[in-house]
Amino acid sequence: MKNTVMPNIEKDVNIHLENKYESRAFFWFLWILYAVVSMTKNCYNGALASIVSEGILTKSQTGFISAMFFAVYAPLQIGCGFVADKFSPERIIKIGLIGAAISNIIIFFNQNYYVMLAAWIFNGIIQFGIWPSIFKIVSSQLVRSERTQMASYISFAASFGYFLSYIVAAVVPSWEYNFSISAASLLIFAVLLHIFEKHLNPYMKWDKIEKVEAKTKTDIPATKIFAKSGFYFVLISSFLAIIVSQSRSSLNSVMLFENYDNISPSLGNILTSVFIICGILATIIAKKFAGKMKNEMKTMIIIYAAMLPFLSACILVGKIQVSFVIIAMCFVACFESVANLAKNYYTMHFIKYGLNGTAAGILNGGAGFSYVIAGYIIPLIIENFGWRATISLWSLLIVATIIVILLGLKTFNAFTKNGI
Repeated sequence: MKNTVMPNIEKDVNIHLENKYESRAFFWFLWILYAVVSMTKNCYNGALASIVSEGILTKSQTGFISAMFFAVYAPLQIGCGFVADKFSPERIIKIGLIGAAISNIIIFFNQNYYVMLAAWIFNGIIQFGIWPSIFKIVSSQLVRSERTQMASYISFAASFGYFLSYIVAAVVPSWEYNFSISAASLLIFAVLLHIFEKHLNPYMKWDKIEKVEAKTKTDIPATKIFAKSGFYFVLISSFLAIIVSQSRSSLNSVMLFENYDNISPSLGNILTSVFIICGILATIIAKKFAGKMKNEMKTMIIIYAAMLPFLSACILVGKIQVSFVIIAMCFVACFESVANLAKNYYTMHFIKYGLNGTAAGILNGGAGFSYVIAGYIIPLIIENFGWRATISLWSLLIVATIIVILLGLKTFNAFTKNGI
């Protein structure tokens, strides 16, 4: 029987837009929103070079704060993808925005180490559902014909947010202002999202669930779908690769100013923002060839293999000219971004099973555990063994990433050919 009740975007899940203009406007609003969220999550990393150079905290202390954010954030991601599939993703996003703003306000007014630690842990808890909810909206609520395209665009919103965090860190008079800017931005977007929801309600339509899709969703366990698709291989490989990408991006500025006398913390932040821009541009270019990305896992293997020589060349940091290191890191950032795009495309395979939010949440949870290691363990390795040993470890982790994806390639090929 046809549902005649008007959908309510704050309560209903199985709804979508059919108006392309409204769909595109909502997507770009969400794109900016997620970029801002990514900027705020990267506050500590953006301020890390200044904090370390001023002697306020050590690399491992600041890294511990960042690591604890992800220590609570990561396990929640595993379940929150399921929540985003069952409850209004817009409401989950608003809860995360308001809670994160409160956390940033506390840190701006009180820079006690333990207060900052507690506030950042709360931030990790309250933001549990933002990314799975955004991915759920992009892959399920926007106009059907543009969902794949929008999924590729959303993949570099996080990179743009990281870029903003380093630019802000380079220009603010003191690192504490990173948090005041973040708090204000989050509150503004919470209000704007609420307004947008009211505007979109009349444009929302109920999903038409075909019987075959309903049977697929209810009769096949999610664990079996994930196993048959090679999902767990992607999860493990993503965990390994993100340890490298997150620790590299957060510590680039520290690496440069500690190994080269002519690089200041502020210049290090600016150079890091250049790496991020390179990654964004690479994603935009790669998106134009998305039609040729027929096998996402094979694409990831090729990308990581191409990245490995450039990453390994940085083992000579401090012994070779800084320009060579900067160029190599630009290429590494480009390859990382394209691999992330391929992973987003891979996640789209689960839309027809109603598991796209769940898959995105689990992958983001794996990324969260990677951030714990990247934020705390990697700085400890740097302090005890130096940069060259750390970069050697990064290279080995990428080799392991390639091997894991290779192990899952046959399973994924069978999945794309024969289904479940």
